[in-house]
Amino acid sequence: MPCSQVQAYCLAHKGKATSDVTFNPQDPPEVYSNASVHSRLSGYTSMAQEVHGPEFDAINEPIDGEVVMRAGGGKKHGRYWFGDSLVDTATTPTLSQIRARSTSSSPAIRPRPDTTQTQIEAVKVISVSSIVPPFLHMFALNSNPGIKSFRPRWKQPSKHGRRRQRRGGGPSGTTSSKNWIKL
Repeated sequence: MPCSQVQAYCLAHKGKATSDVTFNPQDPPEVYSNASVHSRLSGYTSMAQEVHGPEFDAINEPIDGEVVMRAGGGKKHGRYWFGDSLVDTATTPTLSQIRARSTSSSPAIRPRPDTTQTQIEAVKVISVSSIVPPFLHMFALNSNPGIKSFRPRWKQPSKHGRRRQRRGGGPSGTTSSKNWIKL
């Protein structure tokens, strides 16, 4: 079965091409390598249904440049909001052309969410189970008086007073007793 452009875009943001990934439109944001992909996919599909009707299957149809322009507020810094390399630039109208032919009954052109809004949404969807254990671990380490250091045992200074000579020495290249350090 051939893969549509939207499916290819989503699969490309799920993992390596050699990995065993599948596309499911109901996948949560955590399955994507970038949490903004989920919000972009849902924004694109909802705008496509506003433009073409509720029966329109945005997942299996080619990416519509006008829908991308309406959903993402046009091009920012020369890039489309969704499927940048998949949008046919020759047939995609500019934002000013879309505004000129829009009527009051046309779907509104949505402003592109800025990065802080996207990051806030990404934080909201992160499950509590992935955040709580690291904090509990740090709390347990900080509150346990028996633990003296977070350094691994092999990085801690030796108790036996072994000495190791520093390389180099003084300005003339000679070594002196000052160049010995205690480990």
